[in-house]
Amino acid sequence: MTAFLSIADKRHIEEAAADPAVRSSLLSDPRSGMERILGRPLGDVGIRLHEEPAGAMYFALPAPGQGGAVPEARTRRQFFENMLFEMAERSPALLRQAEADPRRMFFDLTGNDVDLPPGHQPVIFADGPSEIHVVLPQPSESIEDELPDDLLEFVAGGAPSPCNSRAGENKSSVAAGLDKLSL
Repeated sequence: MTAFLSIADKRHIEEAAADPAVRSSLLSDPRSGMERILGRPLGDVGIRLHEEPAGAMYFALPAPGQGGAVPEARTRRQFFENMLFEMAERSPALLRQAEADPRRMFFDLTGNDVDLPPGHQPVIFADGPSEIHVVLPQPSESIEDELPDDLLEFVAGGAPSPCNSRAGENKSSVAAGLDKLSL
């Protein structure tokens, strides 16, 4: 049996890892820690746990078609993660191209209005049929807990929000951004 993790599963693990004891448990035995958090076995799939270093933003994308519903973004990292999830579902070829220069892809996708935090290098991992990637983000105090003003303005200022596009709201913004990027 092969297992997969949805976007919601990955967020659930990330949030649980905010507790230092849970994080330590995940680092010492990733499979058991994740199975305990999710309440189900993960099967025969390989697990790659990535601890996000300072100065980077790591994103672990589910295999195409396995992402499920996208939870609403509450942090800058989740905002950009949601954009990636949408893009991965709509255009796997574009995602492969973006892996070469993810910072530029995010910048182009948001219409040059919003960029990643200065100095943070994005790194993208993609799940495959035999391997799951899970990111343990930096502690919340090193990257803002809440969406910063520039993203709140993007979301609330009349512009469609790519944050919640997979949840049924404002798909046009991400679609327009994807259409601007050519393969």
